[in-house]
Amino acid sequence: MMQMMQMMAAGGTGMPMMDPAAVPFAGAQPVQDDDAGLDEDFIRPALLDNLVKSQESVPMGCALDVLCLNEDGTKSLGGIPRGCTIAFAGPPGKGKTRSALAGLCQVAASGEKVAFVVAEEGFHDPDGNGRDDLCSRMVKIGMAATGLNEKKFTSEVLENIYVLESQYHKGNNWDDFVSKYRYLVEQEDISFVVIDSLNMLDPSRNRTADNLSALKTYNHEQGITCLCIGQIRDTGSPVGGEALQHTADVVFLIEEMSLGSKEIAELWGGKYRDKIDVLRSVKSVTTPTFPHPVRIGRAEDTGAMVVHEAQPEMYAVLES
Repeated sequence: MMQMMQMMAAGGTGMPMMDPAAVPFAGAQPVQDDDAGLDEDFIRPALLDNLVKSQESVPMGCALDVLCLNEDGTKSLGGIPRGCTIAFAGPPGKGKTRSALAGLCQVAASGEKVAFVVAEEGFHDPDGNGRDDLCSRMVKIGMAATGLNEKKFTSEVLENIYVLESQYHKGNNWDDFVSKYRYLVEQEDISFVVIDSLNMLDPSRNRTADNLSALKTYNHEQGITCLCIGQIRDTGSPVGGEALQHTADVVFLIEEMSLGSKEIAELWGGKYRDKIDVLRSVKSVTTPTFPHPVRIGRAEDTGAMVVHEAQPEMYAVLES
C-alpha cells in the first residue's frame, strides 16, 4: 500500500518518492564549498598539545569535598571538580545554600573572583525591615568559614565576590540571565559561580536540562566551575529529571534514608524506623565517585554539611 501511494504521488512513474530528510545527503554530485572557515569546525587531536590532563579540585570545606575521588580511586579529590558544571539537588532546609556560600567565601578568600547568582530571594533588604537578609547570612557564614573578622572579611573576601540578581518576578527571563552572566564572567574574569537556584531562572521549569546544557557549554569555554543548586520533586528526583542528570558534568543528591531494620539502624548510628540525611554522588564524568552514601550533619558555626560522626566505618570516606 505504501509503495502504491508513493507511486501515485510521483505521478504514476513507478518511482517512489525520496524521504525529504534524506535529500541533503542524496546528491549525486559533490558539493563545491568555497567557505574555508568550515575547516575550523573540525579538530585534529594529533595536532593538539597538552593531551593528557589531571582533574584539579576546588575545595569547598564541606561534605561535598569527599564525593569525588582521584584518578585511581584511592583518595578523595579534596573538593569539587574544577571546570565542571555541577547539579546539586535536595530537599529544602538540608544545608545546600549554606554549604555553597561557605565554599564560595573560601574560594574568594584564596584570591579567585567568584559570582553568586540569586534567583530565589532578594539579596540585600532596605534598612529597618528587621529581616536577616541573604547578604547578612552570607557574611556571617563566610566569616565563620574563613575565621576572619568583618573588616578583614570585607577587604580580603568580599572584594572578590560579585552578586547577580535574576528573579523572574522582576521581569527577568533566561535570556536576560544569559546576557548578564556572560558580561559578568568576561568583564570580571570570574572563575567560580554558585547559582541558587537553576530551576528558578526558568519559571516554567520545562527547559531546566536544556538551559543547563547551554550553560555547561559556555562554562567549559570559559573555564568556569559552576555549582547549580536545584530543587527536587515529591518523588525525590531533581527537577529536570534524568535529562538534567545526563546533562550535568557532576550530580550530587541529598536523600532521606529510612532505617528500616534494627541492623541498618545500628550500622548508621540511628534508631529503628528513623530517617537520616545522606549525600550521594550520582555521577562525575571526570573522576571516579565515592560508591557509598555519606551520612551528613551540620557544622555548628556555618550550618554547612559535614560528614556525620556516625558514618559507618565500613563506608569510611577517603582522605585527600
